[in-house]
Amino acid sequence: MLRLSLKRSLVFLCGFILVLACYPSGMVHAATKSVPAGDVATLRSYLSSASPGDIIEVTGTYNVSDGTIATTVSGLAGGYITIRGTRGGATFNFTASAGNAAFHIKHNYYKLENITINSNSQSNKGLLIEASHGYVTNVTVKNTKGEGFKIRKNSQYWLISSSTAQSTGAGGKFGEGFYVGDADQNWTTSPDPDQSGYITFLNCSAIRTVNDGFDFKEGTHHIKVVGGTVDFQNTVPESSVGNNGIFMRANGVQIINTTVKNNASTGQAFRTSKTTASDGVSYGSNLELKNVTASNLSGAMIYTNYSSNKLYTDYTMTGVAGGLYASGSKTATTASPSGFVEMTWPGEGGAPVM
Repeated sequence: MLRLSLKRSLVFLCGFILVLACYPSGMVHAATKSVPAGDVATLRSYLSSASPGDIIEVTGTYNVSDGTIATTVSGLAGGYITIRGTRGGATFNFTASAGNAAFHIKHNYYKLENITINSNSQSNKGLLIEASHGYVTNVTVKNTKGEGFKIRKNSQYWLISSSTAQSTGAGGKFGEGFYVGDADQNWTTSPDPDQSGYITFLNCSAIRTVNDGFDFKEGTHHIKVVGGTVDFQNTVPESSVGNNGIFMRANGVQIINTTVKNNASTGQAFRTSKTTASDGVSYGSNLELKNVTASNLSGAMIYTNYSSNKLYTDYTMTGVAGGLYASGSKTATTASPSGFVEMTWPGEGGAPVM
């Protein structure tokens, strides 16, 4: 009996070791944590102690009077840290200065879902991303001093979907809806470029922004806007330059099934400029416009300073006072829709959507 018992123990021990061997190293024990409505302190506590795979649930309204809500630790490829609005989502009202950003994702592998960020002119940016690998789903940012969504500092591999930037630039001068990278004079390791990229904006909307609906800066690359809408709601954007639907100085941009409308300024629906930056490199190539629409614009549909852009012939244009090309613009290369090939890449945002 002793021998039999010892044999069974050895079999159990070997089986246990085998099971452990099948798990990846660094195995984590994820938890779901619910934050009571209004309890900002508990949310910050959960963020500071989060482990990869954790889900932090928020619901109802949170009035934030003490600065930015920011991440503290990173997730893992197999264990994103998720901040999720439940039971109809969550709204964060910022009631005192939040400085540079209301929400700040500073660490890799995050998901942010089903929330509204109302800056109330208390922050320069609504959602600031300075990290790689993540998903932003059903997030609305409104009433910022500056940009609604800002992705910079070499952040890569993001899928931003079903999200809205609304009334950005409230009380401020610069208010783009969705912004990738930084202008070269603002590169943090100048003259090295900000190479944020591999980013897809899927079914996202920029509504009544003070500046461009989408703005992609020199150095950034591999960006798709699919099913997007820019609606200025018949307002005049503040800037005579940043008054376009989508302004591109990036390399490798595809605008697909996207509409720009109701711009009362002279800005264009789609503007691209090949630019030589402070590192001596020329940026702004390989732009493609596929099945795009422009309507009710005082300006033109397109301005470009180089001709190697592609405009697929399935575009539509209604009530565009400035015509297809703005005065002084070069002419893009036209192409048949049948020849379009969507960019893909391994990682977040890289799957084909057409």
